[in-house]
Amino acid sequence: MKARLLLIAYALVNAVLYSVLLPLWEGFDEPFHFAYVQQLSDGQGLPDARTARLSREVGASILLTPASQAVKQNLPQVTSYTQYFSWPVSRRSEARRRLRDIPTELRWQPSELLNYEAHQPPLAYTLLAAPERLLARFSLPVRVAMLRIIAAVAGSLLLLSGAERLFSQLEIPDPYGTVALFCQLSCQMTWATLAHIGNDWLAVPIAVWALVALNVLGKSPGRRSAAVAAVALAAGLLTKAYFLSFVPLLVGLCVVRRRWHELAITSVILCGLAGPWYARNLVLYGVLTGTQESRSGVGLPTVLRVAPTVDWLAMIWSSVRASFWTGNNSFLALSANTLNLITATSLVALLLWVASRHATAEWITLLYCVLFALALGYAAVVSHIYTHGAANGPSPWYAQAILAPLLGLALLGAARWPRLGRFVAALLVLEFGYVLAATYAVKLIPLYGGYDGRTSLVGVATLYSRRLGMLATNLDTAALAPAAAIFALAGVAMLLVIAHQVVLIQSLARTLARPVVLNPAFRAIDSP
Repeated sequence: MKARLLLIAYALVNAVLYSVLLPLWEGFDEPFHFAYVQQLSDGQGLPDARTARLSREVGASILLTPASQAVKQNLPQVTSYTQYFSWPVSRRSEARRRLRDIPTELRWQPSELLNYEAHQPPLAYTLLAAPERLLARFSLPVRVAMLRIIAAVAGSLLLLSGAERLFSQLEIPDPYGTVALFCQLSCQMTWATLAHIGNDWLAVPIAVWALVALNVLGKSPGRRSAAVAAVALAAGLLTKAYFLSFVPLLVGLCVVRRRWHELAITSVILCGLAGPWYARNLVLYGVLTGTQESRSGVGLPTVLRVAPTVDWLAMIWSSVRASFWTGNNSFLALSANTLNLITATSLVALLLWVASRHATAEWITLLYCVLFALALGYAAVVSHIYTHGAANGPSPWYAQAILAPLLGLALLGAARWPRLGRFVAALLVLEFGYVLAATYAVKLIPLYGGYDGRTSLVGVATLYSRRLGMLATNLDTAALAPAAAIFALAGVAMLLVIAHQVVLIQSLARTLARPVVLNPAFRAIDSP
């Protein structure tokens, strides 16, 4: 119970900190996702991806807040962070005042900017529409910060509880299950995915809960377990189209065992709950998902023709590294050595799992990950075609849907090889904790505090010791909370990182003095 409370505190602190640290619209495609929420909250119905536009309120705000160079390539009219922090404080403060004073009635008026996220399924946006409506009288930055916190807190707690249930199904012994949870909550991409307005905050935890439901169906097939799995998957389909990749697994579990009644139940539920949305896409756009790429004619035949021309090794390697750390809309890079080390350690742990015997839940989990990996490959080719080769992989935040299952298998593998596994698990604790601390102290706080020098240890030490006042002043004009609050939350987050590392490494060390308790179907290959 103490370990669980510590994890909950860790999740809540990071949820709030990440939500308020990011400047306005620094989340992935955030103004366009917010426009979807705003349209629903204004009672204007579901958007049409061909004609939906951002409100004038959002359009005006984009011109008053800094943005990354990546965003500036798509929206040349925005101000880059370099330009913004070159302004005197008085000018930046005036821009902030104008941002807060944007008339709220502009929310009802369309701008000239098309909303390219209007094709997304509606569930996550519908859940955020009510609080957006209730907060309508507050300034736009306050509303965005509150919606981010709501999404991040709800998403992280749903993810934490779902991952706990999944690891219980996989029968991961203590403390390896807790290590997996800590690594999940320490991954920068977890928070970059959950702590912005969009649909990923709901999609990622639903992906874990859908896998939990599929494992229950695999272990105890029946009408009830089939119905629960179908409802979970339907909720996913109403949140994000990538859940289509999991439908074959649900169908396969019924067909392989010739559970025709369960197949009929799942088919009725999926078609009844999620079917109307995808039927709407077919009617409006002539394609199932409604994405820009599919509407422009990029379909399966084109993907199959182009796929052999893609440099898959380079794409897979860059995608794996990006799934650990991306740096929000600024797409910064973390140290290549750090990412290589954490990738290699995770791979070793997965290989330890491969080298053991596996139960049914593990095979279902593996198939779940494989199906999604194939979907990521499809998305990578689609992006490659649509961007004429500029994109080198799928959107990195997509992989969060299978991070918890992969961490679960990796730490289960570590648990089954006690001597080597303890060392690998301890390395993961140190590496993931370091990445989270570096995310705040070395990367994001300096970036959003106007520091454009090298983020070496010497440079960062100089920044915090000699230029802390400048950093705080700049944060006050960029982030969505005062610098003092950000520094305090970051300090608490880092103390929690250290506390988790100490407790987990001590727990791993104590397992040296006792045999590892595993499922009777397995044998600890090198237990002491």
